[in-house]
Amino acid sequence: MKTTLLIAVILILIVVAVAVTYLAVSINESPESALLNAKKLLSRNVTLTYNFMASSMFIINNNVFPGISGIPFQTGPLTGTITISRTPMSDATVINGTLTFRHFIGGINFNLVLWKYDNELCYATEFNFMGHQTATHCAPYVNLTKYIMLTLNESKYVGKGAWHGKTTYCFTALITLTSTQGELQGIPIAMNVTKLCVLSNGVPTNITIYLYPMYQGRLSNMVMNINMTLLSYSFTFNQYRFSQITKGLIP
Repeated sequence: MKTTLLIAVILILIVVAVAVTYLAVSINESPESALLNAKKLLSRNVTLTYNFMASSMFIINNNVFPGISGIPFQTGPLTGTITISRTPMSDATVINGTLTFRHFIGGINFNLVLWKYDNELCYATEFNFMGHQTATHCAPYVNLTKYIMLTLNESKYVGKGAWHGKTTYCFTALITLTSTQGELQGIPIAMNVTKLCVLSNGVPTNITIYLYPMYQGRLSNMVMNINMTLLSYSFTFNQYRFSQITKGLIP
């Protein structure tokens, strides 16, 4: 009797263990888990490298030729590779890369660093375009990460994708960037994220964004399109590059 009871208890424990393991795997490989990990990514060190493309289109309103609603005028594209390295310490971010504009020969090398100092958002820039140019400045603090969190909170799941054989979970989101949501000033901007695919660990692999003013002009309308595709990532922060650009400042 005791042996039978012991076997029954062991079987129950095995079933419970299998169920818990299955549940854990299901949670870790779900859209909800991927989105939650994307939010957690804002509070850890991470370095992401992307193929980058940005272009903008102005549609000039037409009041002359009947049957033609507008005349499109496209600029760009601006293409290249960018690396984004971030640490939650002092909200510090390093963005660097090389971009090429369609109408120019050669690339534009740039380094941009952002960090919080007291109640200010400071930045340092380096550009190699028609000469070496640098600038360092501080302004009233703007919490840029809250707009990322707002996008993630508004994200809606649309299906699965793949990145180097790994499953990604894809979302869409539509938010409005206004001064009432923070420190951005001027005309409210609509940010239509038509694709945001992330790995189960929260790393974004594919991003497609359309930006346009909520109130278009009487003479023309403007839309900016940004596409980013992940090349590589690591859970580290490029402290060396940060210190090099800020001349030794440490976040």
